[in-house]
Amino acid sequence: MSAKYKKVEEVSSAVVTGAMGRSLIWEDNNFNFYTKIGGEEVFIGRGMNVPYPLEEGDCWSLPDGKTFAYKDGIISRVKSFDEGEKTLKLKECLEDLYDKFEESYLYSDPLGFAHKFDDAKDIEIAGFIAAGFAFGGVRQILKTLDKIDYIAGHKFYEFTLNFDAEEGFKLFKSFYYRFIKEKDIIALFMVLSEMLKKYGSIENFFLKGYNPSDINLKNAIISFSKRALELVDFSPVYGTKAPPEDSMVHFFFTSPADDSPCKRINLYLRWMVRNSDNLDFGIWQGGIQPYQLIMPVDTHISRISQYIGLTMRKNPSFKMAEEITENLKKLDYFDPVKYDFAITRLGILNLCKKGGNLTDCGKCDIYGICNFKG
Repeated sequence: MSAKYKKVEEVSSAVVTGAMGRSLIWEDNNFNFYTKIGGEEVFIGRGMNVPYPLEEGDCWSLPDGKTFAYKDGIISRVKSFDEGEKTLKLKECLEDLYDKFEESYLYSDPLGFAHKFDDAKDIEIAGFIAAGFAFGGVRQILKTLDKIDYIAGHKFYEFTLNFDAEEGFKLFKSFYYRFIKEKDIIALFMVLSEMLKKYGSIENFFLKGYNPSDINLKNAIISFSKRALELVDFSPVYGTKAPPEDSMVHFFFTSPADDSPCKRINLYLRWMVRNSDNLDFGIWQGGIQPYQLIMPVDTHISRISQYIGLTMRKNPSFKMAEEITENLKKLDYFDPVKYDFAITRLGILNLCKKGGNLTDCGKCDIYGICNFKG
């Protein structure tokens, strides 16, 4: 037995068992994980890569693009969604798109609203509100956000910290945006106010459910949304301690447990965590890494991701969000969701038209990698 084998066996080893077999995994003194696949020793990642202890269905990618999955007690290599020239062409196209749609396009996104603020405490709250209302047409979204900003006196942190439900009914009288009514936004501010009072920030509250070793933020989001709706007594708003199932405050705290794509929460997390360009703020410094973020999936991302082969799924869901994210890790492992803003511009600015014709498609930035057949 080689010296390396002796070394890793002395440090740590475990047998991962399942109904149809088993895989032996071990870790060396440098936090490198190994297993055997087809009788050969295989490196499966460093500590931050491998979601150990493994659970059924776990899938993870390495910086070099190699992907592994755990099923029925067996760790196996998963072939990349595409390899070779097409993958390189996809990366080149999306990198060009990322460079093109930079901060000058913030006017076309709710993120632009959050950029009106300078203080990090205001940005954190205004960002959550902006992401929460990020559905529908951008013009109407921004109009609604400006209305909320006026009510808050452009001081979101102070307004939220001192929020009072009774006063809220006066301030938000007759407020509505599509299916969000005054009761729902009052309930939202009640939750955020309690977060600030008990934890000091939304980040501190979120981190209570965060595990640094998780491959992504799925479990943290489940915890965040569940705990958020347990923070306050909603009787002043809905007449019951817990919010009724049909109340729209749930809309702001969706959960992967329901296979919701959680677009608005993932969008907010992108804004708060990423800091590698002039789009996102990166004001959360509690340890969450950009490679743990999950793609915010809306109708634009869902449709265009199908066109360019990032997902085989047809309907937006959390599983689709994870699939798109894992495929984007083949292009940029450490910052996969950086492409979100650029891809979304194609839909929001009507550059990639749903059901478009060849004349329209020929002008599109992703024409060269698109699989759309009409």
